[in-house]
Amino acid sequence: MSFDRRRFLKALGLGSLAAAVGGGGHVASADGSGPLRVVFFVQPHGHVWSRWHMPVPYASPMGYGERSLVDASAAEFSDVLRPLHPMRHNVLAIEGLAQTSALADLAVIRRERRPDDNDHHVGAAHVLCPQSTLQRAGTFATGSAASIDQVLGRRTTAAGRLASRVYGFDYMPNAAVTPFSFVGSGQASPVVHDPRAAFDDLLGLRPPMETMTMTREQRIASLRASVLDHVAREYEWLAPRLGRDGRERLEQHRALVRDLERSLGAQPAAACSLQASSLGATDHAVTQFMRVIKMAFACDLTRVVTFVAPVPQATEFGYDAMDVVHGSFAHESIEGETSCGAMYSRRAEQAMVDLGVWYARHVLTLMNELASVTEGGATLLDRTIIVWLTELSTGTHRHNDLCTVLAGGGDVLKTGRYVRFARDQRNPLASDRHTMLGPAHNRLLVTLLRAFGQPDDSFGMDEATGADGSRLSLRGPLSELLRR
Repeated sequence: MSFDRRRFLKALGLGSLAAAVGGGGHVASADGSGPLRVVFFVQPHGHVWSRWHMPVPYASPMGYGERSLVDASAAEFSDVLRPLHPMRHNVLAIEGLAQTSALADLAVIRRERRPDDNDHHVGAAHVLCPQSTLQRAGTFATGSAASIDQVLGRRTTAAGRLASRVYGFDYMPNAAVTPFSFVGSGQASPVVHDPRAAFDDLLGLRPPMETMTMTREQRIASLRASVLDHVAREYEWLAPRLGRDGRERLEQHRALVRDLERSLGAQPAAACSLQASSLGATDHAVTQFMRVIKMAFACDLTRVVTFVAPVPQATEFGYDAMDVVHGSFAHESIEGETSCGAMYSRRAEQAMVDLGVWYARHVLTLMNELASVTEGGATLLDRTIIVWLTELSTGTHRHNDLCTVLAGGGDVLKTGRYVRFARDQRNPLASDRHTMLGPAHNRLLVTLLRAFGQPDDSFGMDEATGADGSRLSLRGPLSELLRR
């Protein structure tokens, strides 16, 4: 196995410390708070809106309003958001955004009878790439440009740092993998499905040349006794050259790598498999990915990660083994707005609420992992924006009233609030019973670009046409969310 001192120091998040003793590397921001990062936590399907939203006192039902989350009790939180109550100071819940770009795209697709108007395919393509989908005969609609995560990754990369990473699980709503992240038109970003593979990739570990056929686990086992062997040698070399603060940071990262390696190495291979037979262990695999993301950010190996959350087996959130999220619950979950010919079911509604809670708990895990790492006078969570997005607004194929959560990013976001945007724009899709929409979610992505100091005023579509012929602007940031 090849081993590069500079890459290893980078993997320990010690590039700036190495620079102090002649090792080179990246230097954090001048105020010591560290660089800004972002995680796109993308959830398949959507929520039961009535069980996600929270009332906003004294505000018009269709107008803008906000309320404090900091002062709200756990009982006042909605069912789906309640798991986030312990971290409410760091949460910004957003009601009312719409996938306006997807609705505008669908209006054209259906008018012109283009090949694929499936809401799942179109919705997934628009989550991070909000513009007209790439339509090709014989295959499903997909993203037509680089997605926001890839764009931000390219703009924040530097020598020794990975541009971005996509972790998680394949999503197959209709017997076809529907990607969320794109490196370019029709080009899905590579997804790392195994937390341990992600860990090895971040530390730059590569298997040696072997003439015999070996399993992946055998190759990794033959690489080294432990990553810690290298940590120990580098620690002994670097520690005497550092001051007290530097030694403390070095020890912190040494412990971080040790704990993560032990956590990953202690699990059986099936725990990280994507095979259907091992999805019962998905919960643990998700937690492992959250820890890998923490290490990637703490070590400044990348500043942009997209995590594609799994669709779990029903037994993982309290239902029968014969139940399937897509076929048993999603289409039946909204009274008066079912899809695919399904009949409303109270059980299906509750199941989709419980599924939302399951995802919320994983978001909370990520928040806690990031909050456990100090960086200057703050935590890693303070310098990371978690963006919890959904493929659709509901499991019944709606694109209006997205339920969106931003978490962390306290230096740039006004957290501790529940914000409801006004529904004051016409829907581009005439056949949709929801005639009025809130701001396009394109503008949320522009807001993230601005948070990273980028000057962009639009991302993806910058204009759409309402069903009544009105012009809909999809430009500009949502200034209500930013501190500056």
